[in-house]
Amino acid sequence: MSGIASRWEHFPHGADIGVRGIGATKADAFAQAALAVTAIMTDPATVTPEEMVPITCEAPDDELLLVDWLNAVIYEMVTRRMLFSRFVVLLHGSSLFAEAWGNRSTLPSMSQR
Repeated sequence: MSGIASRWEHFPHGADIGVRGIGATKADAFAQAALAVTAIMTDPATVTPEEMVPITCEAPDDELLLVDWLNAVIYEMVTRRMLFSRFVVLLHGSSLFAEAWGNRSTLPSMSQR
């Protein structure tokens, strides 16, 4: 698996838009999925990683942990009015510990999407 390049993707989903994170490790894939969430709203390359926000999650399985993680990233974006462009994720059992790096910005309104 070490030859896998980290990347993210968007794909059509019945509810809205799907995000997929791909990486050499599960932690890498989780970080890439969070980057895909940012990319729904803006080009992550335009977001300067100036401020770090710690995020922790816990769930009984990987699928629920990914959902909780992405929901936590969205929550932090909305409540802090920030966008993130870099994620450092550590996984330990059913727990996730992360740093989300970004800056305070004006989030686009839903009508601008």
